[in-house]
Amino acid sequence: MKELNLKTKTIISICCFVVVFAVIIALASVFDYQISEIMTKGSLDAGEYISHGFYAVAGEVLGTSPLYIVAALSMGIMFWFCLRIIPKKPLAILGSIAAAVLIVVAWWFFFKDIVGYLFEHAANIAHGEQAEVYEFRHAFGVRLVEVLMALCVASLTIFAFKGIKEEHLKKLFWMVVAFVSAAVVALLILNIKGPVGRMRFRAINSSVGENLVRDGIVGYTPWYKANGQPSADIIRMFTDRWPGASDAFKSFPSGHTCSAAMSYAVIMLPDVIDFKHKKAAKVICWVTPIVITGLVATSRIVAGAHYMSDVTFGGTIAFLCMLIAREIFVCRGAHFKALFGKGGAAVVEEAPAESVENALVEEPAQEEVAPEAPVEEAPQEAPQEE
Repeated sequence: MKELNLKTKTIISICCFVVVFAVIIALASVFDYQISEIMTKGSLDAGEYISHGFYAVAGEVLGTSPLYIVAALSMGIMFWFCLRIIPKKPLAILGSIAAAVLIVVAWWFFFKDIVGYLFEHAANIAHGEQAEVYEFRHAFGVRLVEVLMALCVASLTIFAFKGIKEEHLKKLFWMVVAFVSAAVVALLILNIKGPVGRMRFRAINSSVGENLVRDGIVGYTPWYKANGQPSADIIRMFTDRWPGASDAFKSFPSGHTCSAAMSYAVIMLPDVIDFKHKKAAKVICWVTPIVITGLVATSRIVAGAHYMSDVTFGGTIAFLCMLIAREIFVCRGAHFKALFGKGGAAVVEEAPAESVENALVEEPAQEEVAPEAPVEEAPQEAPQEE
């Protein structure tokens, strides 16, 4: 069977994505609330805001981890790239120091998020001392342990990339640039959570939310309706009972699912690294982030923290940002040229490694040596007669 060219593959991929996304959002637009009612049974008790189900708690505690893990590993690559590839020593040292600091920061956020959510669930178990238990996450001792753990794992991260080859560093550099660009854009888009002001299912389910909904003050709204944030008094009604509920009206889109979908950065690995079994590597690098994102997304619905539409948009935002960044920095517009350029069917799927390396580090131009002009021999004088 004749293999499809890049243009055909791209068109099929886009059509499949659009169809799947449209079907999911159409279902979510109609059955969002009913789906949450079904999936939260046995995990979120009536009148409660915090889920007690293991799957929901695990998803909440670890759901943002992929973002920080990929960020830390990316900066580990940048650390050695600066030291080995950048020719100017002062700039190389400054770059490596900055990368090392960012590795520590990424791992600190990783541990801080985990500890913060653990204290939130511990506060929910405590009786009459929820605020004190929840605020203990800011204690000096807790922060010190988080920083020390971040420093230890950051050191291991730097050491893990020590033996990486320079040719791989040059290629992986563009993958790091693509990931950072995608992460920044996706996280900026997530700021719509505040203006949209969608009330979480667990907020409606809570005893505080039940009263507010019954009085017609707040309530469920579809994902496409912007509500804005309620008054500070309403927010305080939630935080007085559940200290971590200050985001009770920030359901759309899902930040956890978006963070988990940052694992889609691994789809760029087969583009920059020549694997021995490339087809198998591509399958693994696509299936892994799909599974991670799917697990976190469903856990957020089970927890009552998000609706189906929330997690669909959260994961899609990260996915599209990663694909666009990959197309720009790694594939060098190959798919775009295949769709709209002349002779697009012949465009290769990955950008040639040589062009990527040349775009990154310019070799000093060698001065062309002009060919020496032939030296004309002086005419020999005729011997003088004596």
